[in-house]
Amino acid sequence: MGMIGNTKKKIISILFVTFLVFSCAPTKPSWDRVQPDTLFEAVDVKDNPKVTEFDKGLMKFLSMGTVIWLLHVLTTR
Repeated sequence: MGMIGNTKKKIISILFVTFLVFSCAPTKPSWDRVQPDTLFEAVDVKDNPKVTEFDKGLMKFLSMGTVIWLLHVLTTR
């Protein structure tokens, strides 16, 4: 039983090391990249011309409602 256990451990460790070595994807060197100026460029967010003032107001309303609901839940429990 000792011989089979050692063989299993060796096979598992070889497979694990192989997985770790080949799972690293090659990336472009950092010196070839242009550094983004803003956070929006870093996450690749572009202004959408379809967003209206109504949409912005609605998002403010929904986010404030969420904050108020969260405060209500935290204070009542």
